[in-house]
Amino acid sequence: MRLLMFICLLAFQIAAFAQQPTDSLKNNTAPPTNPPVAQKSKQDDRPVIKRIGFGGSTSFWIDTRQTHIEVAPLLAYHFPKILTTGVGYRYIFTRDRFYGKNLNSYGPNLFARAQLTKRIYLWSEWEHLYSEYAISIANNEITTQKQDFNSFFAGLGYIRQLGKRKHGGFSVQLLYNFLYHSEVNTPYYSPLIYRVGYFF
Repeated sequence: MRLLMFICLLAFQIAAFAQQPTDSLKNNTAPPTNPPVAQKSKQDDRPVIKRIGFGGSTSFWIDTRQTHIEVAPLLAYHFPKILTTGVGYRYIFTRDRFYGKNLNSYGPNLFARAQLTKRIYLWSEWEHLYSEYAISIANNEITTQKQDFNSFFAGLGYIRQLGKRKHGGFSVQLLYNFLYHSEVNTPYYSPLIYRVGYFF
């Protein structure tokens, strides 16, 4: 009699365990999971004054027969780290002392600047100029003609920011023109040029 009661009680316990929901077993055995971590936004939240810059450069040089004055405004976009890119426009006034003529050169350019240190940067620039030059024709008459050409400059620059807010300053560049050709009627007297620039 006691053996029969023990068998019935054991069967009842096994049946009750078998009817337990499987979800509850999974919840009891599964390790706790951490809540998903929200990813930080990579959107550039800098103010416009930190991203957009205005500036320009000037230069002055004299060769054996001409005097040149250069003015070149530019518009730049500053990326978050070391890179700055932009567009500009260059105008060069030339006084040809040999022929007694005033000449003009002008055209657009694209540039990129990589800041190597706090003061030193790497500069590259493509430029397309329309250049005016003087020639002598029949009866010793002097006339002017135009020629367009490309230049590619690369070199180093030094930059110095001024003021407490450091929104402006000046820079000096030493560049080499890899597309320079002495037979082209260009206002550049040499493949090696210098510029003095300023920015806001």
